[in-house]
Amino acid sequence: MNNKHSDLIAIANAGLAKKLDSKASQEEVSQKNKPDEKAVRSFQDDIWKAVYTLNLFRYGFGILLLILTILPTLNIELNVIEAPLHPRLFFLSTNLLLFSAVLFSYLIKYQEISFNILVGVQFSLDVVLAALITYSTGSIDSNFSMLYILMVATGSVVLPRKLALGLAAGTIILMFFEHFYSILVTPTPLKANYPLLVKYALILFSAGWLISKLAARIHASEVQNFVPGNETIEDFLVREEKKALANALEQANGNKTEAAKLLGMTFRSFRYKLSKYDMS
Repeated sequence: MNNKHSDLIAIANAGLAKKLDSKASQEEVSQKNKPDEKAVRSFQDDIWKAVYTLNLFRYGFGILLLILTILPTLNIELNVIEAPLHPRLFFLSTNLLLFSAVLFSYLIKYQEISFNILVGVQFSLDVVLAALITYSTGSIDSNFSMLYILMVATGSVVLPRKLALGLAAGTIILMFFEHFYSILVTPTPLKANYPLLVKYALILFSAGWLISKLAARIHASEVQNFVPGNETIEDFLVREEKKALANALEQANGNKTEAAKLLGMTFRSFRYKLSKYDMS
């Protein structure tokens, strides 16, 4: 489509015509580069599902740890993990992991809280539980110290880069605190393992930065490559607008005032849209 102004405008005021053409070109580029809302929503839905699936894995992992904790009391020795130095704390941490998995699965399924807040709280809690489990099984030398890396890696997939780096930094601080606390309170001699601490710190920060960067690129690529189908952009927008109106009415149980609030519209605008699409 040719957006150039007529020759009459150019003859009357060449400078104005040039400015108008430049502005129109900038608007076209801006509109072209604007992320498609449907693609963004689609990606966000996938992220919600991914975090919900992650909680199912947390639930399974918690059950596995609980079973391994209970087996010795039944005189069943599998030698899968070494006996925890602090059995009660290990048992408590395992139960907290199970409880949080159930709670966050519910909140994620029904999307009761803002995504960033909910996921940020969940992974912060996971890091604390990882520190408790690691402490109860022998500090940084324990095989469970790998939980630090697992928590940061999975968190970086769904969190924005700044929050992912914040999660990595918080995990590193908590890991150092746990290790030096173990040295102070453990009756048996325990030396600081600086090489392993530095190694874990580098892995955690690198994982947070690299994985969050790759996730952001995948998100951008999905949005950029989204095609609404074999229809005009006008038909696509009308269809999506009608769908949004219908969904809002359904969520508000038919209450138009509440539905308008859900969409951030005035009641008059909402009523006009319903009348326009013969949905009233």
